[in-house]
Amino acid sequence: MTTASALQQRWHTVVAPLLPDPEPTWQQLATHYNEPRRHYHTLDHIAACLGWLDHYRHLAADPLCLELALWAHDVIYDPRAADNEARSADWFAQHFADSMLTDAQRARVHELILATIHPHPPTDPDMALLQDIDLSILGADVELYDRYEGWIRKEYDFVPEAAFRKGRSAVLRSFLDQGVIYHTAELRERLEVSARDNLSRALIQLSES
Repeated sequence: MTTASALQQRWHTVVAPLLPDPEPTWQQLATHYNEPRRHYHTLDHIAACLGWLDHYRHLAADPLCLELALWAHDVIYDPRAADNEARSADWFAQHFADSMLTDAQRARVHELILATIHPHPPTDPDMALLQDIDLSILGADVELYDRYEGWIRKEYDFVPEAAFRKGRSAVLRSFLDQGVIYHTAELRERLEVSARDNLSRALIQLSES
């Protein structure tokens, strides 16, 4: 597992050419991801996403914008709210307003963060790669996937069991009902079958009394 210090070092390496001092933004970022209510949407999730990006970086047309979007896409996370991605995108826009990024780059990162809502199929290959990386946990091995479902339940511990089962089932079924879950050929080949197996199994478990 990637340590926080390794992530901090990576943040500094990526952001140093963009901001005069990367440390204040790192401290704010880490504080958000370390909030006690988080169990899945943590720095471990970001580390996992960055690992996938490193493996498939050769597919990215703009790896910098992809990486920045992955770093920031869950920086704001309140399971009671419906606008986390928009607030995360705004967090990025605010903290990088005076950076060395071009206006087009800032707009692109903002757009990519919003795409992690998964509101529609991706409109370009980099967006496809970002969305697939964000959903890579769905295709994890059985043990890790089951731990993921447990983490999500803890994040929604304020929701009564029956309501949680109904809502979670609807979310998982929405992924299963898609023609494909993964839009990048390489990730689809690697993860699609296991993701569908995991989702189907989770739906059965959620339906049991």
